[in-house]
Amino acid sequence: MGIFLAVHTTKILAEGVMRKESLTTKKVFSIIIILVMSVAAVVSVYALQPGERLDSHKEFCFKKYLGLSDEQLAKMKELRSNFRNDTRDLRYNLAIKRLEIRKLFTDPKTDDATLLAKQKEISKLRRQLSDKKAVNKIAWRKILTPEQIVKLDKMPDKRHAKGWAHHRHHGSQCPEKE
Repeated sequence: MGIFLAVHTTKILAEGVMRKESLTTKKVFSIIIILVMSVAAVVSVYALQPGERLDSHKEFCFKKYLGLSDEQLAKMKELRSNFRNDTRDLRYNLAIKRLEIRKLFTDPKTDDATLLAKQKEISKLRRQLSDKKAVNKIAWRKILTPEQIVKLDKMPDKRHAKGWAHHRHHGSQCPEKE
């Protein structure tokens, strides 16, 4: 859609330039450059889907701190991708149930039994997701060497190591290798 728009706009501009010779070559060239850069920006945004960024900071930190090989990192990426695909419907259903309970909760006519039943549905979905996460963590752990597993205990927890947890916002570094 973006490329079609840019080509169509460029065509209109070119026709306008041919009809009106008042625009200088520099102006036309500048407009075309701006359009090409806009199209490139739009295409690059759609090229990488969320969660598929290459060599994210978190992956770099794990690789650096634990000394992961490229093969280990590739296996972990595959596990993460499989987990996302396997739990997509479950996460979607959980999101829908959360919206449903919010709607029910804000309706004064909703009785307690209905709210509790919906909460039980949400709890069941959360438990299923939690179980799948646990299985995924165990599979992830099997990729590591015994030495790397020991290092996990010494790795700063992102919730408690404020500098590392806010690396995206404050530019802090990965935890140092011991």
